[in-house]
Amino acid sequence: MKKTGILFLGVLCMVLLAGCSNRQETVSKNDAYVIGVVTKSRDSEYWMSVCSGMEKAADEEGVSVLIVSPDTETDAVLQKKMIQDLLDKKVDALAVSPIDSYSNADYIKKANEMGIPVFAYDTQIADAEVPYIGIDNEKTGWELGKYMAKQLHNKGKVGIISGDLKQMAHAGRIKGFEEYIQKNTDIQVAFVESGYSNLQMSEREITRLMNENPDISGILATSAVTALGIMEYMKGSPVAIVTVDAQEDAIEAVKNGGIAALASQSGYEIGEETVRYIVNHKKGSDQEDQKILPVEVITNENVEDYQKIKETSS
Repeated sequence: MKKTGILFLGVLCMVLLAGCSNRQETVSKNDAYVIGVVTKSRDSEYWMSVCSGMEKAADEEGVSVLIVSPDTETDAVLQKKMIQDLLDKKVDALAVSPIDSYSNADYIKKANEMGIPVFAYDTQIADAEVPYIGIDNEKTGWELGKYMAKQLHNKGKVGIISGDLKQMAHAGRIKGFEEYIQKNTDIQVAFVESGYSNLQMSEREITRLMNENPDISGILATSAVTALGIMEYMKGSPVAIVTVDAQEDAIEAVKNGGIAALASQSGYEIGEETVRYIVNHKKGSDQEDQKILPVEVITNENVEDYQKIKETSS
């Protein structure tokens, strides 16, 4: 990467970190209406972007956000404790991206009894009916499967490296990807490795998988952080990597050829739209139960156009 590119990414990360610093302690200036927000973690560019988008929308809408985050996406116990703490603070609304999509009914029942509306963003909640703001993960997986199939001419073997399947976002991406592959191609899905969430695989784990599957031609990684780690260990390999999350380092990897395709889930947009959806709910506006945000598949052919459009709209 050129020095100017490195400088740009460094500045971006500092801006995002500044926007999300001390968020476990601080409420925005206007605390007339407080939205309690629980993320999955605070250890990636994606989650910092979510946080920044929420803070911007809160400032514009005249509400406050109180954002809390476990250190990693694997700490479901701590996330539940943070949710309880926000309810004890009697926030006006609660927005959760669940580490476990299937273990939320208890606090949602309590929130309902307290008159606190609950919203899911980024990842759906499975065991209770609450509004959802984010992308259609099954459709996103389907589109990545379609792109992969075209690259492999509908034959060969692929692998899937996924986050925790208790999170509906990762499970949905796998489901859509596998459905396209099974219905439309002769491609074989050789393995599904799960449990990485927003974490990188070790070189040892990647080496093991490639030794066990030397004829793999493509890999779906359900998060960009995981994909970037795989890319680093597999430099020079002809294996096509497709993934999700439009964070800057992943977009640069598409430009440089390390990632073949990237589904453009924008953390910033999800954060922003979540706050606006909650404010509209507060106002009594008529809204769909799901706010599905658009996703574009970014490749080497369209990545520069995608960046220009984003720069123009920002």
